[in-house]
This record gives sequence, C-alpha cells and structure tokens, in this order.
Amino acid sequence: MNCSNVKLAAKVTEIVSITKVFALVMIIIAGFIHLAKGHTDNLSWDALVADTTSSPGRIALSFYSGLFSYAGWNYLNFVTEEIQEPNKNLPRAIYISLPLVTTIYLLANIAYFAVLSSTEILSSGAVAVTFGNKMFGVMRWIIPLFVACSTFGAVNSGIFASSRLFFVGARSGHMPRSMALINLKHLTPIPCLIL
Repeated sequence: MNCSNVKLAAKVTEIVSITKVFALVMIIIAGFIHLAKGHTDNLSWDALVADTTSSPGRIALSFYSGLFSYAGWNYLNFVTEEIQEPNKNLPRAIYISLPLVTTIYLLANIAYFAVLSSTEILSSGAVAVTFGNKMFGVMRWIIPLFVACSTFGAVNSGIFASSRLFFVGARSGHMPRSMALINLKHLTPIPCLIL
C-alpha cells in the first residue's frame, strides 16, 4: 500500500487512528458507567498501591512501556518534506496531539482500573481485550478487532516514516544511492519501503 499510493497510505493511517480513538472512547465510557454504578472498590488507594515497588529499574520499565503509546509524534519529523506548511503544521500537530493522547490514555487507564483488579491487569496479555471480555458481553470481539487495527496502523505509520528517513539519508550520501530512487508513477521511495 505504501509503495503504490502515498495518499492511500495516509488515508488508511487516518482511518485506523480514528478507529483506535473510537475504541478508547468506548472503553472510557464503559468504565465510567461502571464507576457511576458504584463499583469503586478497585480505585481505593490500598487497591491501587498494593504490591507496588519503588525499584528504579521497575519505574524506568514503566516509563519505557508507556513510551510506545506516545511515539506517534516523532514520526512526523521523518515526513516533514511531505507536510504542507511544516513550520506551522508540525508544531500544531504535536501540541494538539500530545495533550489529546495523554488525556485519552489517562481516562482509559482510569476505566481499566475501575473495572479490572490489579491482579487481572498484571496477568493480562492485552488489558483492553480483558476489559472487553468483562464489559462488552456478546460484543467482546470488537476490542480485539480494534487492537488489530491499531497494530496495523502503527506498523503502517512506522513503514511510511522509516522509509522517508532512509530516502533522505540516501539523498544525502549516508546510504547507498539506490535507496534514493523514487517511483515516477507513484512518487514513492519503493527501495526504502521494501527495505
């Protein structure tokens, strides 16, 4: 898809991003409805801090684990050449997306903790799927579908952005010249996309 059409790849990324936000909003609404019904046991201070650690290694791991959720902003830097008015739109994208993503993930985590116990969260391979299994009944299949869409979107964006990094590196003489080739019909850096 990235080899054949830049606009299609960007549109797919946009659709997948909207799907991901929609899934997170569903989780947030379900979690807050659960809270509104009086299920606040999992949000007590004792429940939240049970079995926690102050080990510097574990604290660093927690930051590293959360980093992936906020990594989308750095892909923008790789595609600056393809952004219209990058001096205006790149900072705008960053200062709009970071607070928005932070708020959405904070609310989603509150929803997770409202519904799932610490043990359920720690033993889960995919917290959103465990949440969906517990909250969405016969519609529980929708969360794994949204997780798959989100994963596909992350891979698609990573390929799109990384290929531009290699392409610029090749144009600057830091990579083999063949990687600076571009398909004239599709205007895509196919050798970099394949790599």
